[in-house]
Amino acid sequence: MAPQAGRGATSVLLLFSTLFVAGWSLEISELRGPQMIQNGSETSVVLDCDYKLSDSESADGLVVKWFFNNEPSPVYQWIPSKKPQDLGVLKGKLDLTWTVSDHEAKKHRALHILRPTTELSGEYTCTVSTFNEERSMRKSLVVFVPEKSITLTESKSVDEKSVLIECEARGVFPEPTLKLFQGSETDTTEIEDVNVKTMLSGEGVFDISAKKLIADRDLQNTPTIIECELGIKDTDYKRKKRVIYYPGNTASRSVVLDVWCLFALAATILHLH
Repeated sequence: MAPQAGRGATSVLLLFSTLFVAGWSLEISELRGPQMIQNGSETSVVLDCDYKLSDSESADGLVVKWFFNNEPSPVYQWIPSKKPQDLGVLKGKLDLTWTVSDHEAKKHRALHILRPTTELSGEYTCTVSTFNEERSMRKSLVVFVPEKSITLTESKSVDEKSVLIECEARGVFPEPTLKLFQGSETDTTEIEDVNVKTMLSGEGVFDISAKKLIADRDLQNTPTIIECELGIKDTDYKRKKRVIYYPGNTASRSVVLDVWCLFALAATILHLH
C-alpha cells in the first residue's frame, strides 16, 4: 500500500507542476509607443502591446483589451477570428484594418490611433487574457499643446531694495509647472516659496503664473541671472526664459544696461567693417 500512496503523491505533484508552468505561459514583454506628442502634429500613432505565448498556448480563448485611464469598460477589444472593436473614447478614432504582425494571435494587438488630440492624453492599459491566465501593462501618452506665449519680467520695488519677479505662460496642455531660478551663467538654484497660480481656460488649456519678491541682499550674484522654467507634468518638455538683473538703484542699473548695449553695438559695427 505504501508504494501506491507514493505513486499517487507523485502524480498529484506532476499535475500541480504542469498547471503551474501552464499558468505562467503568457507574458507581456513590452508596451511600445511614444511618451508624448504635440497636438495636431501626427497623422497617427501606434501603441503596441507585444506579448508572448508558449508553444502550448493557442489563439483559442485569447482576448486583447485596451482600457483608458480608470474607465472600467474597454476602449478596444480584439478576439482572434473576429474583427477588432473600437469603443468609448476611441470610437471612430482607430484604423481597425491595420495589423502589427502576421501572427494570427497577434496581428491586431496594437492601437493605431488616427490624428490623436488632447482628449486622448492619458494612461492606457493593455490586458491580454487566455483560458488560463491574464496579464496587464500600462503606459502613459501625453498629447500636449505648447505654450502660446511665455513672459518673464522684473520690476524694482518703490524703495529700490528688492525686485518683483513675474513669469507667465499661456495656452498650455496638460497642466504645466512653473519654476523660478537665480544664479550665474553656469549655476542656478531654484527660488523657494514662489507664488504659483494655475487656471484652466474655457478653451481647455492652462494659463500659469509665478511671482516672487526678492530682496537685493538675498541675491547670490551681481549681475544675477533670473530664469523661468516651464514644464509639463509627466513629460520631458521644458521651455526657459532668462533675464539679467543688476541689484542696486534704478539709475546705476540703467547705466550698466546702457553700457552693455553700447558694447554690443560697437562689436556689431566693428564686425560689419
